[in-house]
Amino acid sequence: MRISDKAVVLQAIKFGDKKLILKLYTKQNGLLTVSAFVGRGSSSKLKSSSLLPLTLIDIEFLFKQNKDIHQLTEASCNNVFKGISKDLSKLSIAQFINEILIKTLKEQSSNFHLFEFIETCLKFLDDAQENYINLHIYFLIELTKYIGFEPKNNYSVRTPYFDCREGQFTFNSLSLPLGLSKDDSVLFSEFLKINSLKTNLSNFQRQQLLEILLAYYRLHIPGFNDIKSLEVLKEVLAL
Repeated sequence: MRISDKAVVLQAIKFGDKKLILKLYTKQNGLLTVSAFVGRGSSSKLKSSSLLPLTLIDIEFLFKQNKDIHQLTEASCNNVFKGISKDLSKLSIAQFINEILIKTLKEQSSNFHLFEFIETCLKFLDDAQENYINLHIYFLIELTKYIGFEPKNNYSVRTPYFDCREGQFTFNSLSLPLGLSKDDSVLFSEFLKINSLKTNLSNFQRQQLLEILLAYYRLHIPGFNDIKSLEVLKEVLAL
C-alpha cells in the first residue's frame, strides 16, 4: 500500500553507494524504518541531501504488512533549516534534540501532537534570533508530557525534595540519580513553574537542570545511556 505522509528524519545509515536505512518519525504513522535507494541525477525522487537527520520531508512510501522495514519511494524537503546549519550553538542544540528523540521514541503508533511539537521546536530554533539558549531544557521537560512521565511540581515546605523515581516532590532526601538535593529541588521546581525559553539562567543553572533531567530520563526509559552530543553542547553553550 502506497502512503503519503510528513516526516522528520532521525537517523540515516548508509549501506553501499546508493542505499540508506532511515529512521523517521512521521505525522500520521509514528515511528518508521524505511529503506531508500538514492540517486544523484536531477530527476531522482530520492536524494541523499533531502534525507539528512532533522530534515523535515514530505514522503511517499510502500507500507509492507508484517514487515519491520518499509520502502521509501519519494521524498522532498518540506523545510530547509538554514539558520541551524550556520550557527554552532543552534547546531549543537539540534544535534542534542536529535539524539534525545532517537533514544526516546520507541513506539510505532502515531502521535499527531508530538510530531507538531517537534516540528515547532525545530522551526523556532532555525528562525530565532534570541531566547533559544534554553530550548534543550524546555524540550526535555515538554517531551515528558508526550511520553508518559511528566514531573509533578508539588514542591512545598513539607515536600522539598524531588524524587526522580516517583516524579514528584517528597519529604525524603535522595541523591542523584534517585533524587535531588534541596537546592537542586528548588531550582527544578522554579523552572517547572515557569518552563519558559525566556527564563534567565546562568550557565551553571542550565547545566544543573540538564543533568537533573537526563538523570530523570535514565530512570524512566530503559536503555537511555550516555548522550554523545552532550559534551559538545556544554562546551558550545559555555562559550
